[in-house]
Amino acid sequence: MKRGMSGPVVISIILHALLILMFILKWNLDKPKRPAGGGGGGGGVVNAVVIDQLKFDQHKQFVKQQKAKKVEEAKEQAAEKAAVAEAVRQEKVEKAIQLKKEKQQQKEAKEKERKLEVERQKLDAEKKITLEKKKKEELKKKLEEEKKLADQKEAEQKKLQEKKKLEEDKKLEEKKKAEQEAKEQAVKEAKEKAAKEAKAKADKEKADKAKAAKDAKEKAKRDAADASKLEDELLSEDIGGAAAGPSGNSSKPSTSAGPGGSGGGDPGYGDKVANMIEQRMLIDQNMKGKSCVVKIRLAPDGLVLSVTAGSGDPSICRAGITAVNMIGTFPAPPSDAERTINATIQPQ
Repeated sequence: MKRGMSGPVVISIILHALLILMFILKWNLDKPKRPAGGGGGGGGVVNAVVIDQLKFDQHKQFVKQQKAKKVEEAKEQAAEKAAVAEAVRQEKVEKAIQLKKEKQQQKEAKEKERKLEVERQKLDAEKKITLEKKKKEELKKKLEEEKKLADQKEAEQKKLQEKKKLEEDKKLEEKKKAEQEAKEQAVKEAKEKAAKEAKAKADKEKADKAKAAKDAKEKAKRDAADASKLEDELLSEDIGGAAAGPSGNSSKPSTSAGPGGSGGGDPGYGDKVANMIEQRMLIDQNMKGKSCVVKIRLAPDGLVLSVTAGSGDPSICRAGITAVNMIGTFPAPPSDAERTINATIQPQ
């Protein structure tokens, strides 16, 4: 406000000072002077009147000028007041504008600060959302990896269980198969055993019959020999005590070697087989004095085709069969007739 009033006020003051100074100077110049002498009566009056009229006109003109000057000054003062009022108004307007501008600036600053705060909060929220999203993705990824590992572990466990089940099923199947085979083998062995026992029984009956026939035949021969001997003794007594020996056709019959037995010469093939069996047998004290006949069927090269128990002690028969199976192959039989041997085993 002071800056706006300084120019017009200074100019107005300077103009007023100049006008006052000019008025004072002119007043001093226009002031009438007293004449030096007292003479010149009429001429002096005329001059005085003329001078007064001139002064009056000058004064009138001065007053008029002063009025105009005052009017001008009033106008100037009014203009100055209007200028001052305008300056005040302008200052108020500028102040209001400045205040409004400052308020607007403050408002804009606050709005800017608010926007910055909102933007910051938005960025923080976005950052937080991004962080949360990242955490969720990491958690999701971790859960997926854990699920994948769990699925892999479950699949491996399932695979192991399936493998174990297959192995157990296989073992169970093998066990069932083995049991079935064992059962079939037992049935087969039972059948074979029954067949062997039946055959052994038949062979035994046949052997018993043959032995009974042989014993009967030998008994008949002995009875005949005894009768012939008795007859010869009676005849010798009738002759008067003459000594008479048995005729050449009454000599003692010789014993022939058979399978499992031996004659007076070298042991036969059957005796060799029996000796080999006795050497491989496991013998205890209870077996001594006991015997058993085992029937052996051999191949042409001596390979054991079958062995069965005949008559005799069962423990010796079992030990003999075990020994035959351990030997497996005997020397080749000298003839086809000796491929079937009834070997008599009698541990010593």
